Amino acid sequence: MKRLLSFAICAMFAIGSAQAADKVRVGYINNVQSAVLAHLKSIQKDENLDIELVPFTRYPDVQKALSVNSVDVGVIAPNGLPAAVAQGDRNVIGVLDLVFGGNSFVVRKEVNVQKFHDLKGKRIGLAEGGISWMMFVMLLDKYGMSYNDIQAVNFSGATDMVTALKRGDVDVVDLWEPFVAEIVAAGFGYKTPAVNFRETPLAAMNGLLGASREFARKNDDALVRTLRLVLKGERQLESDRNLWIGIVRGYSKLDDATIKLALGGINYGGPQLSLSKMDRVATFIFKAGIVKQDVTGKLGENVNPRFLARAVGKSEAAVLK
Repeated sequence: MKRLLSFAICAMFAIGSAQAADKVRVGYINNVQSAVLAHLKSIQKDENLDIELVPFTRYPDVQKALSVNSVDVGVIAPNGLPAAVAQGDRNVIGVLDLVFGGNSFVVRKEVNVQKFHDLKGKRIGLAEGGISWMMFVMLLDKYGMSYNDIQAVNFSGATDMVTALKRGDVDVVDLWEPFVAEIVAAGFGYKTPAVNFRETPLAAMNGLLGASREFARKNDDALVRTLRLVLKGERQLESDRNLWIGIVRGYSKLDDATIKLALGGINYGGPQLSLSKMDRVATFIFKAGIVKQDVTGKLGENVNPRFLARAVGKSEAAVLK
């Protein structure tokens, strides 16, 4: 009888200790920068999570999915969050600075651009409204130039910009990886040192990890463990470039040499969340007339360091930048 009772107690303990993994739907982009999110699936057991990867092609689509609770966490553009709040949508919160770098100005081989002022009068392909465009406009102001000093050509997609540069329809394009690396590898363009997005208030920040407010409210512990997993994945990829290359190879048609080239200048943010950068974006989009409401200094409830602080065992003040 004692042995039967002992067996029953052990069985009950085993059931309790083997709790079902928490499901987390992760929205990611099929690009070089989002590789750490695609990597989460392979290390999900480390935090007892069940990661469902949901691919997207554009940051705004990920943010929309977060807003309507179609995904739980995902990568969004740093300018997307302040813009949404200014328009009354507070359904997405920023929880981690995800990635920096990966955007460059690429110049047609026959054109010489070595200094920022060499851009004057050039036909420049831009994705107006995007994070890279915003940082370029900030640099125009920094260098005492205006939008009227260039010939801006708006594009809706990267592939059209690549084609336009190759044909000579534009002199320069403002592009992101891996398209930059593909142009350089093909030999009809080069990255110019004249445009350095790290000189902007955003310091070349390319992606912010967002979370659905509803998910954060109902599953705060799962969100904390997801952040812990993201940070672990970042460390693994940055210490093992071959692992990073292999992940990108798995969802792209790129060869290893091009992927390796694309990784140059890209780094993950680590355990920090930049409220100050979001405020700078909020100020910019208001002054530029992109939104009608200035939410500078009013983003506190949508840039929430509480979850990251718990994930790394630090104070909120220590992770908030």
